[in-house]
Amino acid sequence: MSPSPASLSPSSRRNAYILLAMTVAFGSMAFTLVKLALKEISPLNLATGRVVVSALVFTAVILRSPHRRRPIERGDRVRVLLCGFGGSAVFHLLFSWGQLHVSVAIASVIMATFPVMVAIGEVAFLHHRLRRPQVAGLALAAAGCAVIGVAGGGSHTGSTVTGMLAVMLSTLTWAGVTVATRSIADRYDPWWLNTPGTVMGAVFILIIDIPGLHEFASLSLKAWIAVIWLGSASSAFIYFAMARVMTVISATTTASISTVVTPTSVIVAWAILGNAPGPTEVIGGLVVIAGVVLVTQRATTEAVGLEPALA
Repeated sequence: MSPSPASLSPSSRRNAYILLAMTVAFGSMAFTLVKLALKEISPLNLATGRVVVSALVFTAVILRSPHRRRPIERGDRVRVLLCGFGGSAVFHLLFSWGQLHVSVAIASVIMATFPVMVAIGEVAFLHHRLRRPQVAGLALAAAGCAVIGVAGGGSHTGSTVTGMLAVMLSTLTWAGVTVATRSIADRYDPWWLNTPGTVMGAVFILIIDIPGLHEFASLSLKAWIAVIWLGSASSAFIYFAMARVMTVISATTTASISTVVTPTSVIVAWAILGNAPGPTEVIGGLVVIAGVVLVTQRATTEAVGLEPALA
């Protein structure tokens, strides 16, 4: 089926890009808030807090607006669970464990492959077609993110193979979540789409983290605010926004634009933490932006399936 006319309307695309801009803004703040929260809480407990808060937000929205719910079709159940459970518990557990065993630089380089993984998944499973400028743009965006990570992450000493594998699997999981969301985003409300799996993920990660839950009792108000913000605005809202955006824009374009979070997070860290970016990070940021411009200039909605406009 070809895209509906509404999905190609200027207003629907404008709304999608506004939502994407909001996700970039929230995502840019997340890196700094994570650093602040990790001064008082372990990576695993931070992951637990984010997933549980996300599940509470999704549940609250669905309970307040029951019309958003609809039965999950049998053929979609695995993908719906991947969207919520994979994007919450699986991703955070793998990445939290992995970042304990790899340097920031190595983790950043691995995570920079995310848009490329999404593009491969969309081509393989959703029959999206990439043009040469898009391929070049994806390569530039990934390279720019990697440069920023290496410049700001210091030495790669202390990194282990298992740690790198965990980060790679977390990146692959998030790419899978993105492609799965894109494949069914037009069938379900974007809040409902993520609710069942995220609630399941919250229960799962709470069970895993039982021995360390006592840490939450000693958190300062500042740390609690960081955890709540990371779980609501920087997780739940972003999951909702991505599902909504991908009814109009391809997953590859969405993933590419999301890489702008890397250079903008450097700016936020500079403003709040005083960590001024070096020349290499500035160059890397410009490369990321150049790559995103290439991808978005030739963005298409050629994936198979109906793509309704944003309301």
